Amino acid sequence: MKDAQLLKQFTFWRYRTLQALDAVTEEQADVLPEGFTNTVRWNLGHVLVTAEFVLDRFTVMEKSLPINYSALFKAGTRPGDWTEEPPSLIEIKHYLIEQNKRISELEGELSESLQSEFSIGSYLTLETVGELILFLMNHENLHLGTISGIKRAQGMKELWKKTNCMSTA
Repeated sequence: MKDAQLLKQFTFWRYRTLQALDAVTEEQADVLPEGFTNTVRWNLGHVLVTAEFVLDRFTVMEKSLPINYSALFKAGTRPGDWTEEPPSLIEIKHYLIEQNKRISELEGELSESLQSEFSIGSYLTLETVGELILFLMNHENLHLGTISGIKRAQGMKELWKKTNCMSTA
């Protein structure tokens, strides 16, 4: 698969994540329905922080998020444990869009080796930047499904807002 094709797919799924964000209010983003461990806001922030962490650690991209995002959204965190106000949906959206732009700049580098080995248990070892992008796309889709489940549990009908959400304006 060519770099442009893989990055186009990543952008498509990021677009769907942004549509999911646009279809939720600030209040709905913080509802924790029974049976779920995290909220819509947490899932959106987690997608962002996870991508930022692995891209910084395993590629030439450097972190570009506020320092407190990791403490709020990394794996194992919970909104119930937050001791500070989380970022607004508009702020999270801004960073999701900016991150997508930076990921798009990796075109031509997806066959490059990662800066260090990235293994997920004994199941999977990723070797190239393209494999890492594919992993991030699948991770984002997993959380997009969770976001949809949280919305459905709230009785929401509109899971995605069908607008051009790739701008923060």
